[in-house]
Formats: sequence, C-alpha cells, structure tokens
Amino acid sequence: MSTISDIERINHLEWRLKRLENFVGKSDKCDNKRITDTIHDLNEQVLRHANNNNNAKTLLNKANEINHFTSSKFQRHLMADRATKLELVLADEDRIREMTRSLSEIDTLARILDEEQLQEIPKLMTNLNKLLISHSDIKNHHSEFTQELSSFLQNYAAFTLMMDENLQQYKQIISKNQRASVEIQDNPVE
Repeated sequence: MSTISDIERINHLEWRLKRLENFVGKSDKCDNKRITDTIHDLNEQVLRHANNNNNAKTLLNKANEINHFTSSKFQRHLMADRATKLELVLADEDRIREMTRSLSEIDTLARILDEEQLQEIPKLMTNLNKLLISHSDIKNHHSEFTQELSSFLQNYAAFTLMMDENLQQYKQIISKNQRASVEIQDNPVE
C-alpha cells in the first residue's frame, strides 16, 4: 500500500489551487462573493492540513515569523523607535564584551601554542623521562648503599664491642698477672 508523502500532498494542493485560480480568473459567470468564499474555504483547508502535519506546521510558523519580522509595519516600528534600538544595542553590550574577552583569551592561547618553547615540549618530556629513570636508579643505588653501610656499621659495632670485651679481658688478665707478680715479689721463694 503506497502512502502519499507530504511533499506530494502539498504539490497536489498547489496544483488544485492553480487550477481553481485559472478557473476563477477565466470565468465571468461567477460572482465575486462566491469566488472569495471559495478561496477562503480552500485557504482554510490548506491551513487545516498544514496544522495536522508537523513539518508543514513548523514551516508555516517559521514563514509567519519571517513575514512578521520582514513586514513594513514591524520595520517602521523599529525605525521609529530609537529607544528600542538603543535598548537592543545595550542589551547585547555585555554579551559583546564577553565575546571580545573570550576572543582575546583565545588569541593569547593561540600565541602561546605557536611559541617555540611549546614546540620543544616533546623533547623536554623525553629529557624528563631520562631524568626520572636516572633518579630511580640513584634511589635504588642509595638504598643498596644504605643497606651496605648499615651492615658495615653493625659489623663495626659488633667488632668494637668484641674488641672492648677482649681489651677488658686482657686488662683483667694483665691486672691479675700484675697482682700475682707483686705477690711473687713480696713472697720470694726461699
């Protein structure tokens, strides 16, 4: 089952309207009142059809809006009322200033993007990555060195403690030997 598209319907209505206009314009037998009523009825049918069709309704509303804004009455109203013009300009002043400020920022950012230093960012990022790797290696070596130093200091502390104990023992032995030697000297063997 075929459906008639909106464009085909509108084209058909236009064809019928032209046919009626040709008929009305050529016929001397019809009176003006009957012609006016017929055209009025056809216009109402077209509007009714357009109101039932959303696309046509939207187009009709836009056409009515365009007709309103382009009408000479509306244009005279705008031309005659200078205060309205001034209000329209002043109402857009803040928006114009905001747009000017935004465009200035965009221009500044565009100049920044064009600068040579910005073009060197990839090279600087490569250098930064190398430095980060080097830093990580140094940190690992520092950690290893710290562990080795800690181990050395523990061994050194243990060695010093052992040496201190040995020296204490030697001191005690020497002290004992000196006392024994003093006793031997005091008590010579007879």
